[in-house]
Amino acid sequence: MKILNVSFADSAGAAFGLCHALNKEGYSAVNLRSNDNYLNYPTIANMRNYDMETVRRMILKTDVLVFHTAMDPLIKAFNLAPNDMSAEENRIMAEKKKLIYFHGSDCRQYGEEILEQADYYWGDYEILVSTPDLLSYVQDHADHANWLPVARSFTEISSKYGLSWEDKVALDSFGEPFLKTILGHAPTNPEIKGTHIFLRVITKVVEKMPNGMYLPIQMMPWDSCLRTMASMDIFYDQCLLGAYGTAAVEASIFKMPVVCLLKPEVQQIMEKESGLSSPFIQFASEDELEYISIKLCEEPDLRKKFGESAYDYCRAMHDEAPVVTRFMDIVKSMP
Repeated sequence: MKILNVSFADSAGAAFGLCHALNKEGYSAVNLRSNDNYLNYPTIANMRNYDMETVRRMILKTDVLVFHTAMDPLIKAFNLAPNDMSAEENRIMAEKKKLIYFHGSDCRQYGEEILEQADYYWGDYEILVSTPDLLSYVQDHADHANWLPVARSFTEISSKYGLSWEDKVALDSFGEPFLKTILGHAPTNPEIKGTHIFLRVITKVVEKMPNGMYLPIQMMPWDSCLRTMASMDIFYDQCLLGAYGTAAVEASIFKMPVVCLLKPEVQQIMEKESGLSSPFIQFASEDELEYISIKLCEEPDLRKKFGESAYDYCRAMHDEAPVVTRFMDIVKSMP
């Protein structure tokens, strides 16, 4: 089975992560990305390295076609509208299993418009959303909408960017030095994430705690993001959106506690799907978050407890094998 993922900038590296995971399980999956940005997620195929007709042939050749958000510009660019294809090409396209994969603001702002395009061009397709809160934005299409978490390789990332057991033993042999507790945040979208709230709290914590230190992740490639994140002790994801992002998942790989406010309905979906409860730290006020943060700075065992709960949940939902199983169950259920 050939599976092709087509995207512009590959939001959160979701297309590559899915294809990388599928290929490990014996499928033949490729992601085609047209644009790069500073994050520089890995990709299997960059669209600009191929001529337009080659890309078109790849799309027509695949068995499963996954469009990551954008439809209309790509459909028109590769002459894939029904009127632009031959009768045979239309037959081939009709036989494919086709999916639209949403990743956040694209769904909140343009979801209905994109789905209208999908209705016009395809008619028969499945909807995927990368975070459970997005299900509420496609509730009029609930009969063919599915949550597919973004895939990450927990083993690859932890072994490449984290300290090995041998490294930790070597460090411990030098005694127990005064060690900073690093509070991290990735203010990639400050308005949505509530960065101003986190910074107010973190500033107070660092002033009160001699071992506290703030470290942001800003405007750096994904590889550098992971290297920086691996050195952190507490990660602050978001406190306004009501869901969690890929950064929270990546932080969990290094078994650190994650602060992330969840909508009750989002938490219900997460608990139902994973069988695990309360993976992330919740708080009712800035004062409470300040208190929790200070306790986490003071107590390594408390950090370990919350870090393990984040890790257990994220590994159950976002590691490669469960995501592949979930994706293939959706594909196999399609007519």
